[in-house]
Amino acid sequence: MYIGELSKKSGVSIKAIRHYEDIALIKTPARQGKYRVYDASFLDVLAMIKLAKSLGFTLNELQNIAKAKTDEGFVPMDLLKDEIAKKRQNIKQKMEKMNEMLSGLTQLEKDVAHHNACLLESFENRD
Repeated sequence: MYIGELSKKSGVSIKAIRHYEDIALIKTPARQGKYRVYDASFLDVLAMIKLAKSLGFTLNELQNIAKAKTDEGFVPMDLLKDEIAKKRQNIKQKMEKMNEMLSGLTQLEKDVAHHNACLLESFENRD
């Protein structure tokens, strides 16, 4: 299939597919004349990239994983497990920071409400 069909079937833009080729995230397909010809395996690879991105992996992180492929095209399982564990830890840290921010906002809201109540009380006492 040509790049347009791959784009439609995968839901990945033509521009992104070309970029993934440029950064060696996906292999450069065979050519038929001046056209790139993609086989069905590219759909699986693009689906994995989309999934990984939706789980918070960056293209840089995916590139590093792709560089570790063996001659047979497999990524070492230990590396994958390590990268997943790192990403999980990173997300947990971000969640902790977000929870701290939420707590801070809740406290700020209480402080503002208390401050407003004190202001109203001081205005009422002037009368």
